[in-house]
Amino acid sequence: MKGLSTFKLGFAPGTLLVKLMASFLSVILLLAAFNVFSYLYLRNKLYDEIVRYNELGIKQTVESYENHFRMTQNMILSLTQSDRWIANIGILSNVESNRRYDKMNEVKTDLAELYTNPFLHVENFILYFKQAGYVLEKEGTSSASDMFASYYASDAYPPSYWDGLSTDNYLMRILPAAVFTEESMGNVRSLGLQLPLVIKAAPYEDVYCIVMMDPRKLYSAYANTGEPFYILDPEGRTLFSSHGDTAVRSPSSFEDGKRHEQSGGNYYFYEQGADTGFTYVRVAPIKSITAEMMKLNILLVTLLVVAVLVSIVGAALFSLRLNHPLKRIVAMLERKQELPLPASSIKEFAIIGDRMSSIMDDNEQIRKDLLQKNSLVRQYAYTNKVKNIPMNLHLTELEDAVQLNEPYAAVLYEIGFKNTDSEYEQEIQLLRKLVHGLFSSLGEEPVTLQIEHNQLMSLLFQPGSQSEVLRILHTLKELLGAEDYLCLTIAVSPVYPEDTPVTLAYEQLLQLLKEKRLTGETQIIAEPRSSGNRALPMKVTQREELQARLLSGSEEAVFEWVDRHLEQLAKKDAPAADFQAYARGVAEQVEKALAKLNVPDSSGDAGVKPADPSGFDRFYSAEQYRGWFRERIRPALSAIRARTETKDPITTFVTEYLDGHLGEDINLDLVADKLNITPGYLSSYFKEKTGTNFSDYLNDLRIGRAKELLMNLELRIQDVASAVGYHNVNSFIRMFKRYSGITPGEYRKRNVGGSA
Repeated sequence: MKGLSTFKLGFAPGTLLVKLMASFLSVILLLAAFNVFSYLYLRNKLYDEIVRYNELGIKQTVESYENHFRMTQNMILSLTQSDRWIANIGILSNVESNRRYDKMNEVKTDLAELYTNPFLHVENFILYFKQAGYVLEKEGTSSASDMFASYYASDAYPPSYWDGLSTDNYLMRILPAAVFTEESMGNVRSLGLQLPLVIKAAPYEDVYCIVMMDPRKLYSAYANTGEPFYILDPEGRTLFSSHGDTAVRSPSSFEDGKRHEQSGGNYYFYEQGADTGFTYVRVAPIKSITAEMMKLNILLVTLLVVAVLVSIVGAALFSLRLNHPLKRIVAMLERKQELPLPASSIKEFAIIGDRMSSIMDDNEQIRKDLLQKNSLVRQYAYTNKVKNIPMNLHLTELEDAVQLNEPYAAVLYEIGFKNTDSEYEQEIQLLRKLVHGLFSSLGEEPVTLQIEHNQLMSLLFQPGSQSEVLRILHTLKELLGAEDYLCLTIAVSPVYPEDTPVTLAYEQLLQLLKEKRLTGETQIIAEPRSSGNRALPMKVTQREELQARLLSGSEEAVFEWVDRHLEQLAKKDAPAADFQAYARGVAEQVEKALAKLNVPDSSGDAGVKPADPSGFDRFYSAEQYRGWFRERIRPALSAIRARTETKDPITTFVTEYLDGHLGEDINLDLVADKLNITPGYLSSYFKEKTGTNFSDYLNDLRIGRAKELLMNLELRIQDVASAVGYHNVNSFIRMFKRYSGITPGEYRKRNVGGSA
């Protein structure tokens, strides 16, 4: 009787046994019913579903292609209809007469917005000035014959084809894809398969926009199913075919409701574009559809087998859990799981679950609070140890918690922000979490400290080797590469033995940070660089030359000298500290020049502000120093000119004569003879009044005029040299490079650009 009562109690409503058995039977019945229904229903509908899937796929492909062509057309039209574009194209159409070559860079910048857009898949944007006979594209300018015969040559599109091109009857035209090649210096390089798209550059009838698109990328983005695919224009010509060995055939008809037909061993699925009128065709071999049917049959059988296996495994698991219902609670306690126990409709589990969840929540809050406080105390102790700050007498017991009894490595991060509007504290804390997370997988738990307002330091215990630390830092560099507002310099120590003081490691890392270069990118420095590339301090002769140029009040002379020395520092791969020393030296010479002329000091409005060492720490490129010099020096030069700009008949005659006879053979004796004074007196008088030597002033004037003439592409280098008084072209090139830092040819290429 007792056993019977126990049996009846086990099967009473609401007990664990009844609920488990009911759930088990429900799952089995549901799986079995679903599999049987799926098999019976899909067996007859499989073919229709596969056909509908292919029709839907070709429709989506067509929509994607049509949207892409429409978007490309709209973006080009929006560009060509802007007032600035129309004005620039009008100027460039007659560039041989108006000489406005500077507009080429503006148009190239507008074109770059299209071919650099990764979503348009544009390989090049060619602006064809048919009447002028030249083209403008991303590499520069060239004649139309050279462009289409050498740089963008194709048997399908010879130069005569583009010469006879006309867009009278259409706004946009897409031409069949063809292979293009580039021939240069006797070498032929394939440019791959290109899909030309022609749009008239309204309102000019003789200017065309030729867009070279990559049809392979379009196919990969919109139609890459692995099956043959091709596009036909309204005349039935093949614009693109993904598989060259596939027979291309036009659809026999477009009957209502019919978008596919069978021919040979293939199914052809057709769809027509609403905007372009193109016919898009996907070829599906019959054997592939048969294979899809077989795959689905196998899937259905597999589901039945899996359902049976799940039922068997579930029965075994449920049986084991019936004998030990409290094992889940015990296992949960042993694993110290943070989540509360799941709610249950079973009374016994509901009561236990409520009590256990409350206890575990309290324990978890206590644990997190202790971990946070221990972490803060540990960081405080390590920071004091790194900076060698004596520990508070009440906290001396923490000294044992930060004793280094194992090998360690140290990493120091100097953080610079390119954007002055950045929220520094928030960004630094995010970087700290990122660094801590990356190094958590290396050895023991790392310690990451904030040493200064722009410095973090990581202590890595048992890191293995320095190469492992560098590997993780390179991963950090790749992650930060996506964010352009942060400039990080990372100094990495070797793996120190446990008896090495942390203070010594910190000092050595500070020395490594001095190897920072002005790259504008994240730098990882593991060892000192060669001292042979270090820039030397400003020499006495350099200081005197800069003083002379400053006293002349000539911005061009001063900034040419400053820029030339900046370029020398860059060529020597000088560290950022050398740039800072150079900037301080220049600022010092400016202050001396102001003092020599008794110009108001740096506190006045016309003065120059002194160098701010803390400001230099935020500079990450030579361009910033160049801008800093102009901002600081230009007001000082203005004040110097205001002080020395008194009209003097001798200096006025010299400057006006040199400006009017610059192309002649001019020397000091000739000018002195015209003034009826001795050359020595004229030399000393001119330098006293202008602050610069006669020869330096003459060469500065000639080089400045040469720069203006070099902007005219019709003039050869030797013509420019002769026009400014250098009858030996080698002497002109040598003097131009001395005063400008580059050759005349390099100057023309930088400022005019292209290959026109």
